[in-house]
Amino acid sequence: MERFYRKIQKLGGSLVVSLPKKWTKNYKLTKESSVAINLNNDGSLSINPELTPSKRDQDKLILESNPYVVREVVKNILSGQTHIIIVSDKIINKSLRNQIRYWVNGLPNTEITEETNQRIVVQNFGYKKIPTSKLIQRLLYLIADMFDDVKHEAYDDLSYNFDQLRKFYFILVMHIRAYLRTGVYVTENSEFTPLEAMDYRIFCGKVEEIGKILKNLRLSPIVIPFFNEIHQYFKEVMDAYLKRDSKLSYYVWLKKYKLIEKANDLLEILDINDHDKIKSMIEIAERCKDMAGLI
Repeated sequence: MERFYRKIQKLGGSLVVSLPKKWTKNYKLTKESSVAINLNNDGSLSINPELTPSKRDQDKLILESNPYVVREVVKNILSGQTHIIIVSDKIINKSLRNQIRYWVNGLPNTEITEETNQRIVVQNFGYKKIPTSKLIQRLLYLIADMFDDVKHEAYDDLSYNFDQLRKFYFILVMHIRAYLRTGVYVTENSEFTPLEAMDYRIFCGKVEEIGKILKNLRLSPIVIPFFNEIHQYFKEVMDAYLKRDSKLSYYVWLKKYKLIEKANDLLEILDINDHDKIKSMIEIAERCKDMAGLI
């Protein structure tokens, strides 16, 4: 993050400050341009360029094809744009086209509805500005479902829930990155401080890592009782987060050490083919402990 310093000047009855030339040049701003100024809860101001009326209306956004257009598509979809048209005076190359497809497929309720050599239309069929707290809850409930999927060997459901987990994790990361970079909340409500935003990012990173472990975990009958204990451990972390209960989170944080002791005892008596399963569950417990420390 770059920081600029400007001296406040008086113009008529108002106090004014000049905008950094690098910033105005980057967004092609002129004396006719408008900017949006947000007064944040902590008393700071954030300034953002407004798209010109010729490029955007209420229903659709037209973007010129360029190497960075994918970033613009994702940013605008996450900001609530429902209809985006990417145009080019030349054929859109295959590499860029595949990037657009990949990222659009990773966003919920978003599809490419029209595609020609020089035009791609992206539509959002119902994505709204989901509050960050709701996104985190969604991640936790998806992990809870994945535990059940592993236990019941519902591997198609497991794969589907993991894909959903990645989508919602991506959206949440974009929320937090946008806030940390600009000071502007993607959602309408001001929900967290910069320190809390970093904690949320780490917390949800641990959630996603648990999802990756569960996606590849296959149980044998002898390890199921210990798996059930790990599942219960996650549910306790989840409960502590949803209740914002610091005492419960501390209890859960300490509980991990007993689980590790039990896991080590199991490693001594189980067949070597089950060792990797126990080690995967230890990794889940480690991440649950880290999550408890962030509540």
